[in-house]
Amino acid sequence: MARLPSPPLLPTSEFLCPGEGNMSVISIGSVKSAGCSTLALTLASVAAAADMPVLLIDAAKDWDLVTWAKKAGRPAGIEVVRCEAADQLDDVVRNGRDRHALVLIDAGSNPEMLRKGARLAETVLVPLRLSPLSSYAAAATDIFLAAQTAKFPGKRQAFVATAVAQIPSRIARAVEEKLARRTTERLPTGLAQRAAFEAPFLYGGTIFTLTDAQAPGLARAQEDAAAMAVELGILRYQTPEFARNWTEELNAFRAILAPDPRLQEASQRAAA
Repeated sequence: MARLPSPPLLPTSEFLCPGEGNMSVISIGSVKSAGCSTLALTLASVAAAADMPVLLIDAAKDWDLVTWAKKAGRPAGIEVVRCEAADQLDDVVRNGRDRHALVLIDAGSNPEMLRKGARLAETVLVPLRLSPLSSYAAAATDIFLAAQTAKFPGKRQAFVATAVAQIPSRIARAVEEKLARRTTERLPTGLAQRAAFEAPFLYGGTIFTLTDAQAPGLARAQEDAAAMAVELGILRYQTPEFARNWTEELNAFRAILAPDPRLQEASQRAAA
């Protein structure tokens, strides 16, 4: 896969600062787990590292974020709360908006929680791994949630690739065929398949507080996380010069996740 460029060590307020968009609540989930908790923690980590107060709402069945929060090393800027039922989510999000710059909902795979999270969020992310089964689940989730998000103009719904890695072309074609009929945005950045993203669940802390020995590929993971946070409008680069340093290779990375026009056209002809 394409490599993102290597900026100075992240994060630091010298390079990253809160974004200017209205991204205060983001809901993440899929009917089949595809790294929802990892994605939520990664976004919370990069935001907190840029001095943004973050609320992580753990509404998934395994309570991975609640377990992580009990370990040593949780940044003071990240608060984690547990939400056991969809009818509790309104109050939890409302309280979070009052005290935090960013609220992240790990909606897990429960349909009611997914629906409620999509209703409350400004941005809805559907994670997928680059496999036919995961892409099928992502497409099903997208269809399920579109009925909810379509009621609210301006709400953003997007696929986001997790565990991005080089895959055989036949698998890539199968993934593309599953998604070709969906017009939903595909986030042009993703999380590569790095052990560093899973390390915080083992050691505590975040990809911005652990060491290279604990989290192999740490610097690259930080770059992936920062690029995604900027794409979502959570953060922005302090200077145009710093942003320009990313442009060429970031565009190459985006090309990996871009839809294949030929497959889209074939799918549209088949559906006609």
